[in-house]
Amino acid sequence: MKKSTLIYLVSLLTLVSGCIYPFSVEHGEGEFSDIVVSGNILIGETTRITLGYVYPVGTPPSEMRRQYPTGTLTVESDSGLSWKGSYQYRGLYTFDTSEAPAEGSYRLRITLDDGTEYLSEWSAVCSAPQISNLRAMQAADVVQVVMDIKGGEGQWSFRWDYTQTWEYHADFRPDLMFIPGLPEKDREDPSKIYRLPEADEDYYYCWSSAASVEPGLASAEGQSINEIHNAEVITIPCTDVRISHLYCIDVTASSLSATGRAWQQHLKDVSNDTGSLFSPTPSDMEGNIKCTTDPSLTAIGYIDAVCRTQSRLFIGPQFYRRGYNPDDWIFIPDPDEDGFYNFDNLFINNSPVRCNGTPSKTNVYWGPKRCTDCRASGGSKAKPDWWPNNDK
Repeated sequence: MKKSTLIYLVSLLTLVSGCIYPFSVEHGEGEFSDIVVSGNILIGETTRITLGYVYPVGTPPSEMRRQYPTGTLTVESDSGLSWKGSYQYRGLYTFDTSEAPAEGSYRLRITLDDGTEYLSEWSAVCSAPQISNLRAMQAADVVQVVMDIKGGEGQWSFRWDYTQTWEYHADFRPDLMFIPGLPEKDREDPSKIYRLPEADEDYYYCWSSAASVEPGLASAEGQSINEIHNAEVITIPCTDVRISHLYCIDVTASSLSATGRAWQQHLKDVSNDTGSLFSPTPSDMEGNIKCTTDPSLTAIGYIDAVCRTQSRLFIGPQFYRRGYNPDDWIFIPDPDEDGFYNFDNLFINNSPVRCNGTPSKTNVYWGPKRCTDCRASGGSKAKPDWWPNNDK
């Protein structure tokens, strides 16, 4: 069967990060047989496993989003315990493995609605590694977040992911708000053009967040100790607004089996075009999930049983360099040819403005909304409950 390698590359990146993008190969029209399994069995927390199909080339995205394998998923331990998955949405199943023992071996059983069954191989639990010295360092015009990571006995391979949260501010705090939709006779009267902001219109402080797109992977195999020094977590430009005020990164790390890390590393290499021209496509790779009812069916994926650990780092604005001058973006509007000010044509929303002294037609500064409304840059006023300062 000929594989459509180029379309594979579109999907690999998100599979590695624990989510599903649709794979595509040149199956016959309407066939949805091979499946993709993404995730690991997480001991001591909620396990998240996602199922998807290998879709025929040309399948519309709308159909991909509608078609997911369904059935019964169960995490099993060699001690006889089991945890049944609960279906959430778009192929995602969750398992309450928060009380699962951190010893022994685990596997995943998948029984689809049509009776097809898949089993992952038994996986011994990979103990949680130790994260130490999570820190930020400036190198030229970027900030690098790095860490040291050490595995438990016999654990030489590592994976890490992260979530970022940051607080940033608008460039200016507005003094006035523009009142849109005024009758033409009122557009020359500053007392009618502007109003004071309401208490809930303080859009100076905002927060935003993002998760890692792909995992970090490393191996200490071949070394005398199972430890990685200066493992790079993320690199941020010094002009990035994320570090303009207060930035937080939560790093979650786990050990992996050697074959599990190699499998994920290959996916990452292929996704980033760094793999060999002769590297196998994902469907040719040897995962650890087999179909027990029909050996001709394929499951793309690799399941490890892991314990994870987490470390948090805050970074202040000491590395930040503003990449622009906000004063360059504000202006005082000029009158039209007839000498009148048509403010409705300047801004059609409740745009915030700045004023020096008593408002007039010629001393109120206007500018892009992003200069005075932090939400225009994609953030929100939803401050995390755990955020360490009193900004709001």
